[in-house]
Amino acid sequence: MRLHTFIVLAHGESDDLEECIKSVINQSSKSNIFIATSTPNNYILDLASKYSLGVVVNEEESNKGSDFNFAINASNSKLVTIAHQDDLYDRNYTKEILKCFRKNKDATIIFTDNYEIKDDIKITKSKELFYQKWYLFPLKFSFLQNKKLFKTRALRKKKYICTSSITFNKKEFNHDLFPTNFIYDNDWQGLVDLASINSKFVYLPKKLVGYRLIEKENNNLKDEEDLIVRKNLYPKWFFNYFINKKKH
Repeated sequence: MRLHTFIVLAHGESDDLEECIKSVINQSSKSNIFIATSTPNNYILDLASKYSLGVVVNEEESNKGSDFNFAINASNSKLVTIAHQDDLYDRNYTKEILKCFRKNKDATIIFTDNYEIKDDIKITKSKELFYQKWYLFPLKFSFLQNKKLFKTRALRKKKYICTSSITFNKKEFNHDLFPTNFIYDNDWQGLVDLASINSKFVYLPKKLVGYRLIEKENNNLKDEEDLIVRKNLYPKWFFNYFINKKKH
């Protein structure tokens, strides 16, 4: 059993799934790899067969949070990365994560920088990526990585920690991380909850994950969930006056 597992989280029939699978298979340091899905179909099963990967199926009532929890719990290795089917991994992602872990064995999560992918074009510089680096910067330093102030700072304006870039150290927690009472923000709220307890967030400032940008329509429910998450990150007076007031 290897120290690290990639769990490719597949849903429906994504055109990008095969590229994601190939990116985790072609790592310079090898990991356990399997596919987790709540929507088993011939497309996913055929790709699993093509690359000789096992498939585990979440047969419980599914949403983003329960799918994430199921995927993490399905692995027996200490370190787990949930590879979203739309995203890509640099060939040295696992190598760098393992190198970082050897120096930070008490890390709860280790996460990296990411670049953006739009229309199959790799984008390494943008306004969004600049702000992301600014908010994550303090978590480079070991003496700040367990401080709630700096962990939540990385999550206050939005979720600047790319979920696909995270490797979870299962030894450091024994509960389901992601709430199931959201539709969109399960991962954001899960990280907020994790930041609020005794945990260590280790930031590896290397662009090792490609996050695929997908055009999203305005969504009132997503906006409402964003407010719920952010409400837990600010003093009540600050939230009501500076954040909630601007939304109405």
